Amino acid sequence: MSNAPVIPWFEPVLDEADVVAVRDVVARGFVNEGPENRAFEKELCAYFGVPFAVTTPSCTIALALALIAHGIGHGDSVLVPSITFIGTASAVKLTGAEVVLVDVDPQTFVMNPEHARKRLRADTKAIIPVHLTGRAADLNALKALCREHNLVLIEDSAEALGSKNEYGWLGTQSDAGCFSFAPTKIITSGQGGFVITHSELIRDNLIRLRDHGRLSRSSDVHPVVGYNFKVTDMQGALGRSQFRKLSSRIDRAKQIDALYVEGMKTIPGLIVTPRPSKGYLAWPDFKSPRRDAIVAAMKRDGITLRPYWPALHRQPAYQDDPGLFPGAEHVCEQACWLPCSPNITDDQINCVLEKLRMHA
Repeated sequence: MSNAPVIPWFEPVLDEADVVAVRDVVARGFVNEGPENRAFEKELCAYFGVPFAVTTPSCTIALALALIAHGIGHGDSVLVPSITFIGTASAVKLTGAEVVLVDVDPQTFVMNPEHARKRLRADTKAIIPVHLTGRAADLNALKALCREHNLVLIEDSAEALGSKNEYGWLGTQSDAGCFSFAPTKIITSGQGGFVITHSELIRDNLIRLRDHGRLSRSSDVHPVVGYNFKVTDMQGALGRSQFRKLSSRIDRAKQIDALYVEGMKTIPGLIVTPRPSKGYLAWPDFKSPRRDAIVAAMKRDGITLRPYWPALHRQPAYQDDPGLFPGAEHVCEQACWLPCSPNITDDQINCVLEKLRMHA
């Protein structure tokens, strides 16, 4: 039997308070979307300092509904970075619009505004920058581009809950910000997400889209077409319970990343990637030309690293000329995430660093 340590890349942390929160909803017998989600939306508004928040079943659905709420659909195109989880592009496809891929900065991994300008088309109606693992996209440049061409700007903040740039919370600096509560995020409701917006009209559009075209479930009149993208109160209760831990989780995420950064400085061959000037890095990462060999060697030692996803232009569903995306090519070949579960210990981090020193 191997004595190698077992250190996963990421696993959610749930406690007895989370169990009690869900159990209380079940005991009350009302498990549809209801008071827990309404209370959660109010808490999210207070946290971000925005007037409106709408919970959704996932960030993919949040992005899709945000696009549709702004009138985007068939016959339109939307700019999406080639380095992102495929759900960003899937959300665009759900609306009937076309995905147009944009290259990323090879250092920060976020959308390249100059390449975005080159990829604009006559039918482009929106841009979705992704704040990848908490690194802020260049919102100033992208907002200027949107103003110039009358485009909608929607922030994919799935990996940036509680992260900031110099102007404030990521997700609050555009027409809509979309977030995730998936199991690999800093807090989780199992699956889930939400949209925040400053527009009452967009909030109302989102609610109608989420619940069969009506603003209130007490009405059997459906003025417009909508769908069933409601969130159960069990998820809402779990999300609220986890949300109370967000501040301490962010503090720990900063500690985890600081330990990795300090340790990697002395490991030849590893490139320490830029860290956000504000907020935190949700999933600590590095770059190496030998990434795949390092990942394989670490796996043999019981430690799971996670290479960045294949760039979207390499995915069969969105295949495009790799020559258009040199930044994305670089990132998807060299970038890698480190183990960073909220309950990872300092000793485990030191073990990861020791093994990295051996294999890098």
